[in-house]
Amino acid sequence: MDGQERFSLAEIGSGATVERFDLAMQEVLDNIQDVNTDPKKARSVVLKITIHPDEDRGVGKYLIDVHSKIAPIKPHPGRVFLGRDGKGRGVASEEHPTQVEMTDMTKPTDGKVYKIGKEVMG
Repeated sequence: MDGQERFSLAEIGSGATVERFDLAMQEVLDNIQDVNTDPKKARSVVLKITIHPDEDRGVGKYLIDVHSKIAPIKPHPGRVFLGRDGKGRGVASEEHPTQVEMTDMTKPTDGKVYKIGKEVMG
């Protein structure tokens, strides 16, 4: 086997191992920056190369397995109002059923323009 290229990480699968590792690492880095995940959870990239030699040990088959372990998206908390409708069936709503609807208080109703409580234009 002298003079032949060595079976190295950079050369296995014509660079497929390094390429797959880079993809998994990018997934980990993107997951770390995702504000919907727990920043304290550890992430990892797992690289496993398995070689199955044949009976005479002259030839073998290999498998490249690269995967990432990332943090899951955090649960989203909320509040739901529960009750029954007029027919006695269960109902749910994120808005309180007796809440009075507010009008848009950012627009004056008198047609004037105000800035911090003072009339600017009439």
